[in-house]
Amino acid sequence: MNIAIYMRLSKEDDFSHEESNSITMQRLLLRDYVREHFPQDNVLEYSDDGYSGTNFDRPGVQELLEGVKNGEINCIIVKDFSRFARDYIELGSYLEQIFPFMGVRFISVNDKYDSIKYEGNVADIDVNFKNLLYDLYSKDLSMKVKASLRAVKEQGKAVCSTPPFGYAKDPGDRHKFVIAEDEAAVVRRIFKMYADGMSAVEIASTFNAEGVKSPSQVWHEKGIRKATPKGGVFVWQHSAIHRILKNRAYTGDLVQGVYECVKIRDDKRVTDPDKWIIAENHHEPIIDRNTFDKVQARYGKTCRKYRITDDHVLMGKVVCGCCGHNLRHNDGKMGQAYYWCSGLNIYHLDGCVKRMEDFFLEEVVLYQLQQHIMELGESDKLLQDEKDAAVADVDALKKKCKAAEKAIAKSKEKRMAEFEAYALGNKERYDASADEMEKLKKKHERLKEQLAEAENRLKELNRQKTHESFAVKKLTKELIDEYVESIMVFNNDDVKIAWK
Repeated sequence: MNIAIYMRLSKEDDFSHEESNSITMQRLLLRDYVREHFPQDNVLEYSDDGYSGTNFDRPGVQELLEGVKNGEINCIIVKDFSRFARDYIELGSYLEQIFPFMGVRFISVNDKYDSIKYEGNVADIDVNFKNLLYDLYSKDLSMKVKASLRAVKEQGKAVCSTPPFGYAKDPGDRHKFVIAEDEAAVVRRIFKMYADGMSAVEIASTFNAEGVKSPSQVWHEKGIRKATPKGGVFVWQHSAIHRILKNRAYTGDLVQGVYECVKIRDDKRVTDPDKWIIAENHHEPIIDRNTFDKVQARYGKTCRKYRITDDHVLMGKVVCGCCGHNLRHNDGKMGQAYYWCSGLNIYHLDGCVKRMEDFFLEEVVLYQLQQHIMELGESDKLLQDEKDAAVADVDALKKKCKAAEKAIAKSKEKRMAEFEAYALGNKERYDASADEMEKLKKKHERLKEQLAEAENRLKELNRQKTHESFAVKKLTKELIDEYVESIMVFNNDDVKIAWK
């Protein structure tokens, strides 16, 4: 057997103070178990230190699952179910569907669970009940940790992994900041350049030309944060300049609670400013308040509000083959729409994409997608999906037509009743009923036209019996999201597509 042991420790485990959950203790337990039960087998080791078990967005577990997918692992051993996952539904999917399908044996030592005992059967109620308890425990612990951290923040103590660029954690008190002079000099220069009239884009461009290290590069070199820059080069972006210019922390104030996760596994969202926790004069300022206020006044007047162009079908997937950053889309209101790279102006890289017409890119991607789907043998599936969608459209329009016919019938009855009132002199009410009838008839005609189009579409699809006669004819967001990971574009019109 090719055995993998997996260990996980989260920040929530630090809160619960359970020494048995430490990576070291998990490793000792699992190694002893392997020596006793699988003395001659290969053992691989994967771990995630400081990651929550409520989702699978963990480097260690992703590497483990990649090994499973490649056939390099056929047995996984963990201390207990909660080390692998705390999500009751997702853990159940892996235990009862994914791992059995992949031929992977799963062992949870403390839970006395070995999937080989359940081959062809569903795990007993005891196992499922434990998984549910782990899920509920995670939610309860999350609430307790949130409450505990908020209490610390309300005491005016900083709770963060990395202080703002320009500061470092006080060696004597991890809840305090001290000025990191090499970074602070860059921050002061940013505020001065902006106050002197330069834009954020011009500042970023100047720094890149001079080789000034960006925050990501500084933190990476200091070992504070590990980062892999797009295109393999650390660069300043105007968005980083904007974040620094707006950050009140540089006046000495500590602002916390700006973002929160409303529920487990949800993305962070900006909270109501009334809920922010602000501690004034928390640390030594880098920028005086007068300068900061002047910059904010100018920022509010001159900060360019980037207008979102049309939501092009490929937006978010197209990246520059030179710098690796997402390309921007010009909506073409002054001519032909196209993609281009902001690296031309900010990063000063000659290889960045100057112009790629979106209609040309669409044709290339559509052709490649058609070939890819044929190779995967998924044309039959997509054809059936389109047939199902067409049937649903026809059924929905038929119901709307019947509802419109009933409304017309009711309106006729109402009109007859009002005719009697008209005979007694109530002309105004009778005319209003005539307008209502006309609107209902027009709506019914539109629905009948839409129904005829939908039925013709369904007939056309039903004539296409096999995948040889079916091909994707139009790009959609759904198709792109399902099949395409990224679209890399180069200046010579070369296009490289990474498939999911």
